[in-house]
Amino acid sequence: MLGFTPLASATLADDGGVRNIACIANAIATGSPVISSPSITQVHNITLSNIVAAAPSVANVNMAEDETFAADILATGSPQVGSPTIAQIHTFTPSDIVTGSPSVSIPLVKSLSINGFTTGVPVVGPVSLDEDNNIYAAAALSKKMSGGWPKRGYEVPDGRLVQAEREIQQTYGDIVSIDVKSKSLNKFGKSGTITADGGLETVWTVGGNETYVSSNSISSVSSSSASDTTQVTIEGHTLSGNQFTFVVQTVSLNGRNEVTLPTSLARVSRIYNSSNTEFVGRVVVYETTTISNGIPTDATKIHIDIPAGFQQSFKAATTFSNTDYFIMTGLKGSVSLKQAVAIDFYLEVREVGKVFRQISAFSASSTGGDFTVSLDPAIIIPKNSDVRIRCETEDNNAVAFGVFKGYLAKVL
Repeated sequence: MLGFTPLASATLADDGGVRNIACIANAIATGSPVISSPSITQVHNITLSNIVAAAPSVANVNMAEDETFAADILATGSPQVGSPTIAQIHTFTPSDIVTGSPSVSIPLVKSLSINGFTTGVPVVGPVSLDEDNNIYAAAALSKKMSGGWPKRGYEVPDGRLVQAEREIQQTYGDIVSIDVKSKSLNKFGKSGTITADGGLETVWTVGGNETYVSSNSISSVSSSSASDTTQVTIEGHTLSGNQFTFVVQTVSLNGRNEVTLPTSLARVSRIYNSSNTEFVGRVVVYETTTISNGIPTDATKIHIDIPAGFQQSFKAATTFSNTDYFIMTGLKGSVSLKQAVAIDFYLEVREVGKVFRQISAFSASSTGGDFTVSLDPAIIIPKNSDVRIRCETEDNNAVAFGVFKGYLAKVL
């Protein structure tokens, strides 16, 4: 609904059936128009009846597909690449390679075992004793024949020793060599005053029997004289598990004062003066213990001594290391001429982990003379073994001397 305010004037005209009304309005003021919601409906009705169309004619059509893809700031995920197999092949074809003169060292063959080795019967021609050359040739051939055992050029020329080396290999499984070791041993001892019917005593100047230890606890040396300040050399063995190792050390004495050994020992077999001044007092090697005027008050702690007035120990006992066998070739026992007595001697060996057992026995007397024997076959003392000579008598104040000798054989 529109509201009009009439103007002051209006003009009407009639032009041939068309009426023109000129209305000039000024300052029209309308109210708020109200428009209702229209309802619009569109209806199409097409009715076709009997329409016939001719065949359509379609012109040739050229079709082209043009696709343009433009991507801006594409972000992809992390690519996954399978494990590739990479093979690198180098082909090296040298030509005319010239090397220098090779240097080949000579190997040391420790063991050679031959099974089922049969030689033919050797034919030895006649030997003329007048022709030295024939004698030498026959001797050389004889050396090659050794009952099937391979002859070694470095063997010592003593059947007992050769047999002992073979016996060690057969019995203990160790291949040994006297020549490689190149060391002989002459071990001698002197007993203290033997008590009649007092049982077996070791032939050593300490008297009685040594108390063997199972650890490296022999650690001290001293003298009964304050003037002994020179050097003493000590031979013995350390012990690790069940294996002995030979050790030689030299120590400067400090009179009656205890001196600690550089290397503590489980066995001590020989000590001697290695200076240019003679010892005055008694020199002892022992386990650390109470001493009086340089000598242990407990005699069981003493393991060797040099009696006053001497420069070398007297102990008919020793030990062999894990690398050495001993092939004993001689024994001797005798009685001091200071009294008329008879003494029985026993050679005893203790293998590692076992007890001492007697492997030889002999006797000597001041009236019947000493006992001396060259052993054939030789007596084999295994490695890591203790050996000693002990004796007994029915006479008081007896003094015995015992000696054993032979060759060390090194385990290869």
